[in-house]
Amino acid sequence: QINGMRALRTAARCLRRERSQPLAPFRKRLFSAKKPGGGGGGSGGAPPGGLRWANWKSVAAMVAAGTGVVLYYNYEKERVLSETKVTVTGTPMLGGPYSLVDAATGETRESSDFHGQYVLLYFGFSKCPDICPTELKKMGRALDMVDKADGIPTVQPVFITIDPKRDTPERLNAYKKDYHPRLICLTGSNENIAQVSKAFRVYFSAPAGDEEDYLVDHSIFFYLMGTDGKFLEYFGKNLTAEEVAHKMQRVIREDLSVKRMEGASS
Repeated sequence: QINGMRALRTAARCLRRERSQPLAPFRKRLFSAKKPGGGGGGSGGAPPGGLRWANWKSVAAMVAAGTGVVLYYNYEKERVLSETKVTVTGTPMLGGPYSLVDAATGETRESSDFHGQYVLLYFGFSKCPDICPTELKKMGRALDMVDKADGIPTVQPVFITIDPKRDTPERLNAYKKDYHPRLICLTGSNENIAQVSKAFRVYFSAPAGDEEDYLVDHSIFFYLMGTDGKFLEYFGKNLTAEEVAHKMQRVIREDLSVKRMEGASS
């Protein structure tokens, strides 16, 4: 009976200890280690470099600190983005009259010659190794998709060189054969090109001097002009041909709707 009572008391103590520290055996197995060659006693210390339970608090503090840093970074990122958001209303003041040379005919082309039709403008240069060919191919695919849309007038593509020194009418006339069959290429004097580029806020930078082998850094946009020669919309390099075509159709339909309303009220 005495031995039975002792066993009951020992079991009760173990049960109370287990309830108060349910993770103690797990922590012991995870963070303790036997002495080299030692037995399985619970008092055995960890070998040098072994992780002890005391280090658990350090690990938890490091995790908490790292979580705090991540949360603070995300908060600051959202705050900065919210402060730098810009709301654009109205239509940018882009475009204006110009007078350039048609590469196909050698004759002067005024901007007013395109009135009565929608125009998609692109500024580039014929010796551009990758960007301009890619964008002009994209322009052609977008125009082909717009051509198939119901109720959309034909859009005239126009390429204006920003490198008049090398892009002569003869060179541009040969260059355009690789792109959309309706493409019109325009060139002109340095002054005329600078004027039209400024009107459309086109950035470009070409080296000065007599060097012939050089590249021209420039901005990359399509500009959609209305039938009255006024700017309607621009499309950046990040858009696909499908996205350009979709946006062009939407803008043109809206413009046609406005014109019908204006005609009905007049």
